[in-house]
Amino acid sequence: MFRLDWLTLFAAFGSFQGVLFAIILWFRKKGDISNRIFSLLLVVTSIRIAKNIVVHVRELDPDMQMSLEIWRLLVNIGLSHQFAIGPLMVLYFLSRTQQGFTFSKSYLWHFAPYFLLLVSSPFQPWPFWRDFALHASYVSILFYYLQAVWVYRDYSKKQNHAPKSANRWLRDFLVITGVLLLVYSPALFKYSGYIGGAVLYAIGLYTVSAIMLQENRYTAYFQTKYPGSSVTLEKQTQLQKQLEQKITVDRCFLDPEMSLSKLAGQLQVSTNALSQVINSVYNKSFTDLMNYHRIEQAKALLANPDRAQDKIATIAYDSGFNSISRFNTVFKKEVGMPPSEFRKQTSR
Repeated sequence: MFRLDWLTLFAAFGSFQGVLFAIILWFRKKGDISNRIFSLLLVVTSIRIAKNIVVHVRELDPDMQMSLEIWRLLVNIGLSHQFAIGPLMVLYFLSRTQQGFTFSKSYLWHFAPYFLLLVSSPFQPWPFWRDFALHASYVSILFYYLQAVWVYRDYSKKQNHAPKSANRWLRDFLVITGVLLLVYSPALFKYSGYIGGAVLYAIGLYTVSAIMLQENRYTAYFQTKYPGSSVTLEKQTQLQKQLEQKITVDRCFLDPEMSLSKLAGQLQVSTNALSQVINSVYNKSFTDLMNYHRIEQAKALLANPDRAQDKIATIAYDSGFNSISRFNTVFKKEVGMPPSEFRKQTSR
């Protein structure tokens, strides 16, 4: 009978909880590709962390009843899963930030090292991992992590507004993953040891649990604020992506006749549902959201040397306003100065 200390038990529960979360998320929202990808990511990382627990348990009890061949196979399988973490992380970020994201078969090439190593697990000697594969796996995860950061940065930049629900979760996820990467870095791993990283992973999972509970509380708040609403969190996320597409790609705010009912018709949703999503996600009214993007457009035009000879009225109309007086009022409120003064300052 092998021995377990409280740290090992805590880490083991974390690994188990990761798999449990994965199962819940997989069946929670059927057809939601983001949940499916995140479920796979949880399973892969949990298996990888379980490998650390296997190693630590053997350190606690060198005489445990397990053949060296079986122990080495379990370790090799766990280590092989490191090469699946990075690609799944990027796919998750792409699925959360790209409108109409679909999984392409070309993505499978990113998992080629993982599949090859998993199949060859029974034949891998320890020097292969010690002298090459371990370092390569860390570089792989770091490479894909930086890609995920870039995807998040590009997504936030395109939104042109303060990050809200979806952005906040992606940001928190990057922070948690970044801390784990730091702990597992070659420079710090010798201090944290096998069980230290596993314990930190468990803490990360419990943090994710708290975030998920907060998300559920948000859903309850949303339904309380809008009683009888049929807008679930899943529908809100989907509608938010569609709305961002209309803003960033179709630039609907440039239409001076754009109204809540008109945009709702284009999105094929009710005006009530659209208004709820705008209020909860952006903390703005429909008019404020349109004016925000119109002012951002106007600021870009006013700062453009090629438009230096254009009249302020022309800039206003090209930004989606149908009234110069309204434009001046909104611009001064948002920017803190009249459009003419803004142009002078940016042309210096």
